[in-house]
Amino acid sequence: MTTKSRTRSEIVEAMKEAARIGGASLAENFARLSALPILEKGPSDFVSAADIESERLIVAHLNRELPEVAVLGEEGAASPDAGSGLRIIIDPLDGTNNFLHGIPQFSASLALMEGDEVTAGVTFNPLSGEMFWAVAGEGAYLGNRRLNGSSRKSLAHAVVGTCFPYNGKGDTEKAAREMAAIMPRVSGIRSPGSAALEIAYVAEGRFDGFWTSGAKLDLWDLAAGVIIAREAGCLATEIDGEGDPLQCRSLVVAPRQFHGQFIDIFRSTRATGALNRAALA
Repeated sequence: MTTKSRTRSEIVEAMKEAARIGGASLAENFARLSALPILEKGPSDFVSAADIESERLIVAHLNRELPEVAVLGEEGAASPDAGSGLRIIIDPLDGTNNFLHGIPQFSASLALMEGDEVTAGVTFNPLSGEMFWAVAGEGAYLGNRRLNGSSRKSLAHAVVGTCFPYNGKGDTEKAAREMAAIMPRVSGIRSPGSAALEIAYVAEGRFDGFWTSGAKLDLWDLAAGVIIAREAGCLATEIDGEGDPLQCRSLVVAPRQFHGQFIDIFRSTRATGALNRAALA
């Protein structure tokens, strides 16, 4: 696929550079955190000058380098549809709560959409310098190293990532049922606080799976990670195993040897939850 003689891979190079630019701004602001203005958009939903500045820089770079591609940022920055059918979805700071609390685990994340299909993704950790990226049909990478997901064989040896719901952000009872079902079956559960990075860690093999359904995540939280994981050979579905996670906003991503096991576990928790609700009715 080309647009104005640009290949998809060339578009991704512009996205990677935009992520580096936005990420450099995040790192600078992280170093002077106490001076940053912070606004609360809703319950436990914050935005800082760092989010806004990162998004501004990312959008400016993309508009300059890719004028034929529309952009949409989480914090509202946008450029109009240029008629190419291409759109880049931007999360200028994934892991805002981490950032605002001085926890060094956050990222800038961008996804290329062609119509309703995500065809490329970039997730950049500005503090470690790690650039996770993927192009549809061309694989997933950390820098120049191709990713293939975890090769572990036993779920009992697996470390799994998740995003927990919290004040105003999701279904805590549902998440608690899922957690209770997963905990006895794996060797560890982690919630580093940046969904984009956690999904990339599945692609890289640091995590053996990731799930979320109780937490409220949006398209910009998931889109880049989903294609990075899929291009690394992992499966990424909604929590019942079949639907599109970018439409349903629930997600299970795991290497093939574990994905079905996770789906079975979560289906059983849903059935248990339905029986409990019926008993209370």
